[in-house]
Amino acid sequence: MDRRKFLAAGGVGVAATALATPAVAQDVREWKLVSAWPKNLPGPGVAAQTLADRITTLSGGRINVTLYAAGELVPGNGVFDAVSEGTAELYHAVPAYWGSKSKGILLFGSQPFGLSADEQLGWMVHGGGQALYDEMYGRFNVKPFLCGNSGPQWAGWFKNEISSLEDLKGLKFRTTGIASQMAAKLGMAAEAMSGPAMFQALQTGALDAGEFIGPWTDSALGYYQVAPYYYWPGVGEPSSAEECGVNAAAYADLPDDLKEVVAQACQGLYGQVLTEY
Repeated sequence: MDRRKFLAAGGVGVAATALATPAVAQDVREWKLVSAWPKNLPGPGVAAQTLADRITTLSGGRINVTLYAAGELVPGNGVFDAVSEGTAELYHAVPAYWGSKSKGILLFGSQPFGLSADEQLGWMVHGGGQALYDEMYGRFNVKPFLCGNSGPQWAGWFKNEISSLEDLKGLKFRTTGIASQMAAKLGMAAEAMSGPAMFQALQTGALDAGEFIGPWTDSALGYYQVAPYYYWPGVGEPSSAEECGVNAAAYADLPDDLKEVVAQACQGLYGQVLTEY
């Protein structure tokens, strides 16, 4: 082959490569994961990043997931709506935050004197729980997966010592989900708010007490500095499931192998998170 023919052939090869590159790029899905947690918060904040990284890795980069912590793209309490409306493809939160959408959603998080973490997973996988989960969230254009569990929750942080049930009456108490109804039965005024907001509310007197997750995560938020009395056990939440919600249309658009990637990434994280607590 003479020099002129060699250069011509090389030009064809370069052109073919240039034309092929956009086709490959189009196969990469850029997904946003919005989280209800501060970035790198021990427990759920770290789990959200792990989920993003795991989906990206297991998909071989065909789904590239970028995490946005609470407030970076949407407020923490707005992640469900962001995914439902298609602003983001994924969220990481807990079912206990979505009782205003439907009371039925709360059953997938935790219940007073309810299921342990193992029992919860068993019900979802073998007892028909996932089908009900899909039906409930499908009304909001969300495909849900359990992707963690922080185990039994503690009773809470209190600014003053509690010696009897009478001491609970009238207290302003932060909690979420069905546990709010139990708190009300005990005479407390239940308040729902984020974990960081709970510290500020305890500090200013807007709250008298509250529960979030457990010693590991709670210590990072500094509750012990403003509410020195910490009580165990917390019968309001024998376990607390964490979840990943996927925009239903985005999920339906995935080929079967990538649907399995998302499912397995979430399922693998369930046990990993539980062991951390």
